[in-house]
Amino acid sequence: MKFQILGSVEAWAGRKQINLGSRKQRLVLAVLLLEANRLVSMDRLVDLVWEHNVPASARASIQTLVSRLRAAFRQAGAAGPEIVNQGAGYVAHIDPLAIDAHRFTGLVGAAGAADDERAVDLLDEALALWHGEPLAGVASPDVAERLCSHLREGRWVALEDRMDAHLRLGSGRRLLAELTGLVAEHPLRQRLVGQLMLALYRDGRSSTALDVYRTLRTRLAGELGLDPAPELVQLESAILRADASLAPVTRIEEAADPRLIPTDVGDRAALLRSLLADESVLLMLSGTRDIDRVTAVIPRAGAA
Repeated sequence: MKFQILGSVEAWAGRKQINLGSRKQRLVLAVLLLEANRLVSMDRLVDLVWEHNVPASARASIQTLVSRLRAAFRQAGAAGPEIVNQGAGYVAHIDPLAIDAHRFTGLVGAAGAADDERAVDLLDEALALWHGEPLAGVASPDVAERLCSHLREGRWVALEDRMDAHLRLGSGRRLLAELTGLVAEHPLRQRLVGQLMLALYRDGRSSTALDVYRTLRTRLAGELGLDPAPELVQLESAILRADASLAPVTRIEEAADPRLIPTDVGDRAALLRSLLADESVLLMLSGTRDIDRVTAVIPRAGAA
């Protein structure tokens, strides 16, 4: 079975969606899944299900909600989580990888230990697990914030880690539209602003990158009484002096982009010589013995 929390709360047995019942039932299940294999006290469940005006029958109602969840899985013939009454609360015994929130956390952790290309793949997979706001339709904004603030922040960090990996790989141009939209939506998120500045600078738009920085500085001062982070101050300074450290490492795929091929290059050999004149490409190819493998990815000038 698979369970979804990063969006509406759902349970699936293969392609069959399980009817999880009322909003309160789904909220109880979501809390138990978020705390998979850990005890959730009855008091906490009562507090989350009834934020205000807790009825005298609340504890008995929680027991009823849990019984109905068990019945829902039995009726569907699905091996749902084993929800066990343990002491003063309940534990859902389940493989955490059956739950999207825990898979997300695991993928992000694995990306942190991977090289950039693998990290991008892992982070793309992690971010694809999100289908909306966590616990959508079952929790009030306050309860969702209490339960899922770490997941929301984790999503932003994963997005920013993915951007950093792309920038290190030299693919900043492809990120410009996405970064521009994210910064417009969250203009005070400084790491995103720095990534947009760097992508713009590498696209030959240094004045626009500096405008982005000045807009952030003005908003921080006006809304929060703060200065930009030291990293952004240093980035602004580096852009102003066109610091060579801001240049990306050229990848062979990008070097071979037909749009970047000189018009006066007549054949693969001449093109290869022009590429090897670029020190960054030469460093990248150092140790490569099979030149045919290199030239195989370089189209002939003027080829369709």
